[in-house]
Amino acid sequence: MLGSNNYCVVLAGGFGTRLWPLSRKGMPKQFLDFNNNGHTLLRETVERMMRIFPKNNVIVSTNLDYYEDVCAQLPELNPLQVLREPVMKGTAPSIMLATYHIRDMQPDANILVVPSDLVIKDEEPYMDVINRGMEFISTNNCIMTVGIKPTRPETRFGYIQIDEKRAEGIYNVRTFTEKPEEAFAKVFVDSGEFYWNSGILMWNANAFIDIAKSCQPEMIGQFDRIFDSKHSRDERRSLLYSVYEAFPRISIDYGILEKTDKVCMAIGDFRWNDIESWDLLYDYCAKDADGNVLGMYNYQVYDCHNSMFLCNKEKKLVVIDDLSDFLVVDTDDVLVICRRNNETDFKKYINDAMLKYGEKYS
Repeated sequence: MLGSNNYCVVLAGGFGTRLWPLSRKGMPKQFLDFNNNGHTLLRETVERMMRIFPKNNVIVSTNLDYYEDVCAQLPELNPLQVLREPVMKGTAPSIMLATYHIRDMQPDANILVVPSDLVIKDEEPYMDVINRGMEFISTNNCIMTVGIKPTRPETRFGYIQIDEKRAEGIYNVRTFTEKPEEAFAKVFVDSGEFYWNSGILMWNANAFIDIAKSCQPEMIGQFDRIFDSKHSRDERRSLLYSVYEAFPRISIDYGILEKTDKVCMAIGDFRWNDIESWDLLYDYCAKDADGNVLGMYNYQVYDCHNSMFLCNKEKKLVVIDDLSDFLVVDTDDVLVICRRNNETDFKKYINDAMLKYGEKYS
């Protein structure tokens, strides 16, 4: 286990609308139990982090709307370990807030940031890359990412291009590319210079704030003012609420990582999945002998293959016959029946529902 000056931030404030209609604004994907085993993605992530970090050093970053959901799913955490954004403004402001919050408790803290919706297989090499990365950032002023060696030209993930070697398994980062077209993804994989962007980040709190100051000086200036030692906790909260709404909605990738040359990447040798789409969720979920995901309470399935059937109604009997490569999602107020791997059409379903019905089904 890492020492007491090492902290983990679990990001759990996103909507997760790509898995609509199962994941909704009122109950996004990090709070759902996709395998019906009593473990949500958030709980799996926090339990994994507690095997690496001291329990009291695991912080969950969410927003006001989800604060009670986080506390209910993680009763073993002190409520003070659940950090609330006043409003959703993207990962850059939320991660800055968490970094300042932790530095206020531990002035020379080393910090790991992980999304709450990552699926990690092979836990031993996962822990190994975190240990190596945290040791590296404790003595090097940089932001550390973790890259996964690609096994296929995947268009649903971001890519990191490496540059000079810094240490064993650690390289400077040359470029970031977000979800390339298939032709580019194939070139990336064939080159051997590109890795999937896992979304895992590490840094020393002071180094991160210095780097972020050159990329987002106005935002850092506001956080410096909020966390000035002369302010009480209540005064800080009041200041935070007064300025946070004016922050731009911006991701950590666009706001900082792509604006600085002080980013390194550690190679992660473990199986990883980012639950960003129905097809990726299908890969994650347990399946029957015919390749079907059967997320239902009562069902009769005949001659179906490689499909995903989800129904959240305990009293409903679901009967399905002769469907292959289909997605059927039945929630309290939305029923979707479509081909399983049609991500482009799915965006259309969501947008059309918003245009026709407003927020009613969001």
